[in-house]
Amino acid sequence: MYGAILGDMIGAPFEFDRSPKTKEFPLFSKGTEFTDDSVMTIAVAEALLGVSSEVPDEVICDDIISSMRRWGQKYPHAGYGGRFSGWLRSSTPKPYGSYGNGSAMRVSSAGWLYGTLDETRRIARLTAEVTHNHPEGIKGAEATASAIFLARTGHGKDEIKDYIIREFGYDLSRSCDEIRPTYYHVESCQKTVPEAITAFLEGADFEDVIRTAVSLGGDCDTLTCIAGSIAEAFYGIPDEMITECRKRLPKDMLTVLDRFAEQKLSAGPEFHDPFLDGNELIEQVISAFHAEATKERLSAVLEAIRQRMHEDGHFMIPVIASEDGTEFTFRTVQTKDGKEWLVAFTSPSEYEKGQSSQIISNFIDAMLKACIDTENNGFIINPWGESFMLTAELIDMILKADGGVEYHVPDDAITPELLEDGSFLKRAIEICNRNSTQLNMVKLMKILRDSWIWIPCNAIMSDADYAALEKVVKDAEQNGGLDSLVGKTLSNQDNIRMIPNILQNGEDFFFPVFTTAEEMGDYGQGFSKIEKHFLEAANLARNNEKKVKGIVINAFSESFVVPVDLFDMIAEMPSSFEMKEDAENIWKHNCTSEDIGLGES
Repeated sequence: MYGAILGDMIGAPFEFDRSPKTKEFPLFSKGTEFTDDSVMTIAVAEALLGVSSEVPDEVICDDIISSMRRWGQKYPHAGYGGRFSGWLRSSTPKPYGSYGNGSAMRVSSAGWLYGTLDETRRIARLTAEVTHNHPEGIKGAEATASAIFLARTGHGKDEIKDYIIREFGYDLSRSCDEIRPTYYHVESCQKTVPEAITAFLEGADFEDVIRTAVSLGGDCDTLTCIAGSIAEAFYGIPDEMITECRKRLPKDMLTVLDRFAEQKLSAGPEFHDPFLDGNELIEQVISAFHAEATKERLSAVLEAIRQRMHEDGHFMIPVIASEDGTEFTFRTVQTKDGKEWLVAFTSPSEYEKGQSSQIISNFIDAMLKACIDTENNGFIINPWGESFMLTAELIDMILKADGGVEYHVPDDAITPELLEDGSFLKRAIEICNRNSTQLNMVKLMKILRDSWIWIPCNAIMSDADYAALEKVVKDAEQNGGLDSLVGKTLSNQDNIRMIPNILQNGEDFFFPVFTTAEEMGDYGQGFSKIEKHFLEAANLARNNEKKVKGIVINAFSESFVVPVDLFDMIAEMPSSFEMKEDAENIWKHNCTSEDIGLGES
């Protein structure tokens, strides 16, 4: 809600077409103070803090009406419109068909307090209907709350824009430069909400959104209130601006704001991040370290972080998004000694304890390695609760404990060039052997789907060709010895059958393949080698008379077994690139499909 209130305050001196029509103006001045927009934003928030979305509509509406009238009578000179002032004083307040922008300027809390978009829109509609029950008044409230919800749950600006256009039909095609010259003071939702959303879409950060909205003019406090409420959810707000805001608010409003800060995300976002599951371990050992800061408990914290790295654990990282929402820079905090620290949260509940910000969720090991490459002093984990200062030195200790190994199969785009020499497949296998998480296994299966591998085979000649070869050898022995055959080319008349070799482990049989011909080592010296697509190797393995248990890759170095049960799953995965139907690439050893036998070695 700070975003809405700051927008109201900063826009207030420029209301009634007093905008400078430029972004260059002082943010805080003598006239920077709250108006009716802030009072009603607080009133609606207080009402919603007291009820859940499961409460019947009529009960929620009664609470909203009661709260709005109580706050309106407490601050009777905040600048209300004529009909709303009458509604505040009426003994029987009824909705009066308004499509004014008041429904959108007071709705921001609904965008934060509920776990789904459907709940958010329903509650936003109720906050409007108690007074602004015109379809445009309801639409303005729903659109604003929806934009806040989408912004706080990680959606990009393009997604937010597309949703607002699709669901509410607002025209967001004009730029702020096109709006600004002819825009004037108008108090309808239909001529305020689209302009406010456009200011948000064009702003580069929270302050820039506020300045952009003010520069448009019009009903400046309400326009900027709406834009600021969305910008807060997307960008977060600089601490110094929050401080200035709190200086200008009375104690009763600050009480509601503080309650709201505690509850605003209690329902959680619409999606659940499973990569955060298990981070409770880190929170527990940090709590134990706070109770008694011993070497042993410090080691336990580092080991817990390392364990979560092995389990594909994520941290939540506050960031500053680029204007189009596609790039991020890490937010930092500065300690009293002037040092800069990155920030990480282990869970939504830890994040919710402080000020809102745009958040990304990423692998712990990736974030720790990224920190080492910066000039920051490390991470402060959970800065608003039981925090832990994970210094660069401690990060280095964690990474060195595993010898600097990789925990995750890289997300490189799968291309023929990437898979050409087998090294990427081998690297993925090595990572999966160290960290066999479900995510790594899926990535490996995707790589196998498009990989070529080498199969050791026994070359079986026809009886006629074998007899011809025996005759050549006997003739050589009788005429100067076998050395006479060195350098000569011998041609076969019939096709050579290539019989894949099969490995046995106890009572189980496995179909061996290798990422490169060289990977076979000495084992490969006694065999012919053919290169095939992995999917064809899987079919050969499945149909082998030995009833193999699976394919073993690189059996004599860092081996990895692909069970028969996974063959169909890999085959059904979509290809990452279009395979070329080139016979020379498919059969590099002048073999046809009939050349591959299914006999034993």
